[in-house]
Amino acid sequence: MSKKFNLREFQTTLSQQLQAAATRDNTGSRLGFRVGQVNWLVNLSDTEEVIPVTPIVKVPGARRWFRGMTNIRGNLYAVSDFSDFMGMGPTPDHADCRLLLPHHDFGVNAALLVHGTLGLKNVSRYQVREEPAAHAWVARQYTDESGTGWWDMDFGQLLGDAGFMQVES
Repeated sequence: MSKKFNLREFQTTLSQQLQAAATRDNTGSRLGFRVGQVNWLVNLSDTEEVIPVTPIVKVPGARRWFRGMTNIRGNLYAVSDFSDFMGMGPTPDHADCRLLLPHHDFGVNAALLVHGTLGLKNVSRYQVREEPAAHAWVARQYTDESGTGWWDMDFGQLLGDAGFMQVES
């Protein structure tokens, strides 16, 4: 007999883990997520939450990577397909996709559509790669113990980028 997946329980557990991690010394803790073929990291203090994709209403005249608007608990959020924005093609719709919400302190109701989350990562065990970053919002680049590359996101830089904020075609 197959075990049923309880989405509400998963969300609650992930939310509790993020809240608990935010109260600890988490200078090395990051949330891992996947965009295209790239593994990303984001500082826990820069993230409000990660949720399953909610219904998105398309906006006419917007760039392809701007998926539209969604209602999250009574607030409208602008949803951007981060993979498509980065030039890696649109994120295919599937059950693992998530919306990554920046912390409310940024003052922007934005949501990044990502391929999926990869759990909490401790970058203190990773090697920093000394390579020039392709974008201003790539704070650092790492290689983990298995040789996998990771890009560390600076959410503030991304949200302040004129190209990211320019959603009309």
